[in-house]
Amino acid sequence: MADSIQQLNREYREYFLKNRTSPEEHMSFLQMFLVERGCTFGGEAMPTLLKPNFISSRQSALLKSHVERMSRALNKFIGLYLSDDRVRGIMGFSEKENRLFRIEPGYRNPLVISRLDAFLNGESLKFLEFNCDSPAGIAYADVLEEGFQVIFRKYPFLNGYRIRYARRQGRLLESLLQCYREFREIQRQFPEKPVIAIVDWADVSTRSEFELHRQHFTEHGIETIIATPQDFEIKRGRAVAGGQEVHLVYKRVITRELIEKWDEVQDFIGCIGSGLVCCCNSFRSYIVGNKKVLAVLADPRYQSVFTDRERQLIRNTIPWTAVLADVRVKYGRRLVHLKSFIPEQKDRLVLKPGNKYGGKDVYIGRETPQDVWEKVMNDHLDDDTWVVQEYVDIPTDEYPEISRSVVFKPKYVNINPFALNNRYSGTITRISDSPVINVSAGGGLVPTLTAEPLEI
Repeated sequence: MADSIQQLNREYREYFLKNRTSPEEHMSFLQMFLVERGCTFGGEAMPTLLKPNFISSRQSALLKSHVERMSRALNKFIGLYLSDDRVRGIMGFSEKENRLFRIEPGYRNPLVISRLDAFLNGESLKFLEFNCDSPAGIAYADVLEEGFQVIFRKYPFLNGYRIRYARRQGRLLESLLQCYREFREIQRQFPEKPVIAIVDWADVSTRSEFELHRQHFTEHGIETIIATPQDFEIKRGRAVAGGQEVHLVYKRVITRELIEKWDEVQDFIGCIGSGLVCCCNSFRSYIVGNKKVLAVLADPRYQSVFTDRERQLIRNTIPWTAVLADVRVKYGRRLVHLKSFIPEQKDRLVLKPGNKYGGKDVYIGRETPQDVWEKVMNDHLDDDTWVVQEYVDIPTDEYPEISRSVVFKPKYVNINPFALNNRYSGTITRISDSPVINVSAGGGLVPTLTAEPLEI
């Protein structure tokens, strides 16, 4: 099956190089399509290239199996954190964060919407971090696939392949409503059909995605508004945002940023804490969004909550990770002292903050000068907020760059599968010239499409 994907990529490249005028027209069409559909980032068409990331049906099945099992394990870890003082000590969240975690979501799985960012090399999957607080990209992925679906009608060589597309927004809405139905089993005074508020700051670069969600939810009969945390107030025992009563919050605002503006958002937090709205994701999802969770998941002392298959998955898919500190830890069968091990093994390690997103402050050892590497380590050796992780080879693939000519160049590739209520819900791919891959750090998005040859 891998051979068929290689063959498809060759055919794709050959077609582009033989039809040099068409790609430029198709790229212009795609950018216009994205702008017209609202798939924008910072006011411009979402950065993309004119080739999806094709994966085989075997790779797709592997993603489904691994993502769903890992999602269930992460939900179990949240329960472990809430019940185990030792785990809480390792994760090191603040009192304000723990106050938010003590809020009962009102539904069974505290982690509803997640994006499990990973590298897929053949049939080997490695999870690098779990974007579980307020992951973006669900609506963008749908629009990108729609645009490519239109363009692919012009590529006759694709007639020999079956290509599968996903529709994530419908699954997202169903997941939100499922949580609301569970919430309503206790809060019977709430209406059967909620008003949804999509909540984030007014100036975020992904605001266009909120408009896409609002349109989709509204088209399916669910009144939806876009609001900021500061818009919320409690009136006569009800949650109100901008004069509109709200029953269900789709929380896109980052929990860490709420804490930074704590005094400004007390009514918003109060609405959630008092059970005046159902909130997805719950604040508890932030627990597994911190990269320290990768270290604790693999710690033998805390694996009793997982099934044998979940433990095996953790061993096989999570690279060695440790909380950065002046301590001795296990590395394979060896006991190593991190303060000396990290400088000595720079080329096989990565340093990164536990709670940041967007590829910020990620230091890849083999890309970082020794003096800078050691300074970063020493600066964060005692603050208990960073992790050190074993370097994982970054997959690359060739993508077309189109101007007056077409040139295929190697790009770094990062696959980002979604899980909604523990159900695999398709994936998106990020690409970049830099090994630190993120759209906000200058990368781009392309669809991830499962392709298989039609039987003759």
